[in-house]
Amino acid sequence: MPFDKSKLNMDLYEPFEELVAIEVLGRPCEVPENQSMLRCFQFLSSETITYGKFCWNNDCGNCECQVILPGETEPATRRMCQTKVAAGVRVVGTSRHVKFRFK
Repeated sequence: MPFDKSKLNMDLYEPFEELVAIEVLGRPCEVPENQSMLRCFQFLSSETITYGKFCWNNDCGNCECQVILPGETEPATRRMCQTKVAAGVRVVGTSRHVKFRFK
């Protein structure tokens, strides 16, 4: 069954057709394709990410997380505002500014 976009503010998102599977802190999640990881975090935990201290444009560094991208075996620190989501991404650590209250 396709994802129902009617409950989202689509002005926030790049166009997408489907959700992709990722893992965040050991928890399997589905997020919209074609987005920055920070936007995907907002999709997963809108209250904590929307009101967090994020610049969204690579200036502050508050969104740095440790991720393992598909095809890689070791985590790397990346800024989530600059990292595009891909199926199979694993977020294994977050900065103190990234807090989740999963839906």
